[in-house]
Amino acid sequence: MDRYRYFIFNQRNMVVLGLFQIAFSTVCVVSGFIDGVFRTESQLGKTRAPIWAGMVMGVPGVLALFSSQRKNPVLVNVLIVASIISCVAILIVIVYSSLTLNYGEEEELSSAPVHVIHTKFVLNKVVKGANVAVLAASVSSAFVVLVIAYLGCRSLPCCSCYDSVTGMVSEES
Repeated sequence: MDRYRYFIFNQRNMVVLGLFQIAFSTVCVVSGFIDGVFRTESQLGKTRAPIWAGMVMGVPGVLALFSSQRKNPVLVNVLIVASIISCVAILIVIVYSSLTLNYGEEEELSSAPVHVIHTKFVLNKVVKGANVAVLAASVSSAFVVLVIAYLGCRSLPCCSCYDSVTGMVSEES
């Protein structure tokens, strides 16, 4: 009987959280492309950290969607590990966007033509907006990925809230 016992997920919650996580990672990747294209060249800007971290951030979202449909214990464990790795990627993106919010974008334009000054001003605002979007998506993604990991941990048999007799989550916790 034990091998037919599935891990308990609230399917709707995991689907919604997975979709949010994929949306936040998409915002991070798209804003990372905008940041990479319009940012003036700098050592920190060449890393393309938001793009790579955004791709890593999307993995727990995809796994959450799969684990809500196929309740497989290996998939739940992989989901928890991916969530922890995603938290590290999120931390890297938060540090990157905090450091590059003003870094390398202010330059002397006194001898440049007016249209160049206006173009540089607009591109500077686009890059700052992309950095703010990356920062907001990363903070929101950190919250979502921690909730995904929490729900994944609650569904494991080694969790104190899992009843090994019935295979259900107890209401006490």
